Amino acid sequence: MARAPVKKKAPAKIRRSKPVVIDFHAHIAVPEVLEITFGQSQFARAIAKTKPGAKGIGIPKPALDRMSDMKLRFKEMDQMGIDIQIISPSILQQCTYWAKPQAALKMEQQSNDRVAEAVAEHPDRLVGIGSVPLQDVKLAVKELERAVTKNGLKGVIIGSNVNGDELGNKKFKPFWRKAEALGAAIFIHPTGSTDPRMRPHYQLITVGQPLEEALAQGSLVYDGVMDDFPKLKVAIAHGGGYLPFYTGRHDHVQRMGHTGGQLKGSFSSYLKRFNYETVLFNPDMLEFLAKKVPTKNIMMGTDYPFGEKNPVKFVRSARNISKAAQDAILGANAAKFLGIRI
Repeated sequence: MARAPVKKKAPAKIRRSKPVVIDFHAHIAVPEVLEITFGQSQFARAIAKTKPGAKGIGIPKPALDRMSDMKLRFKEMDQMGIDIQIISPSILQQCTYWAKPQAALKMEQQSNDRVAEAVAEHPDRLVGIGSVPLQDVKLAVKELERAVTKNGLKGVIIGSNVNGDELGNKKFKPFWRKAEALGAAIFIHPTGSTDPRMRPHYQLITVGQPLEEALAQGSLVYDGVMDDFPKLKVAIAHGGGYLPFYTGRHDHVQRMGHTGGQLKGSFSSYLKRFNYETVLFNPDMLEFLAKKVPTKNIMMGTDYPFGEKNPVKFVRSARNISKAAQDAILGANAAKFLGIRI
């Protein structure tokens, strides 16, 4: 049984940056859930060399502490110049898609309740995004509604595919319909890759993750989700992966008539339907992304605790982006996307 969220505290009066700095991509771990899910994750098999189904948490303690210790989180937020974090479950290690639906639902509710509690305890520093058991669409729809309407979360993080089913699969239409109706933000973040070629040399992270993001975004476009649900709010992790940087190839193949489906414009014209964050590591890649999509669609992110350690400096180093646009990327764009006041 899911718990009711704790009573929300009044926001403390803290000194905000000008502009307000919001980290859209920051993870939280729920150790009692992670204890069950970690051994089933692609991360565990490829990176931590954990046997499938093994109990225990193979994430190095410093990273686990950063995802579960709020005092340490706020200390590091202050060091990075971040006013507000948008916290979401660490789906790479905490995904439940492998589990039986009711067991997955129980874990997701436990996780969502913890996210809601953290936000209620620290409303001046945190905004929450939850997660759902998307292998059972009916349960996912119900938990999405509970997370948003009862727990006050702004949306959910989902994987780039669900046990091999692409996100544009017709079976997921009720989920997308409910997300649009609720105005819920959907944050797409890969859960790993089953391709054994990705396992050596950390390539599950360096190659697999951006490839998964490209496939997920492509499915949502080609399979009609973005046309069927024109008000849907979708953000793609890690700057959108490979896709924003190689859309010309999609447009070329589309002109040749090989892509299938009936898009309402060029493939590349759909890029502006998505939001992106800045975990790209190269300023010139951020500048290129800003040429391909409106800068209002770009939000600052760190992939806390794994990614960018100096996010404000990183955004400022993209000198071909105007200061006004940089200011919005640092915070206002995420606030608008999620419907929060700053």
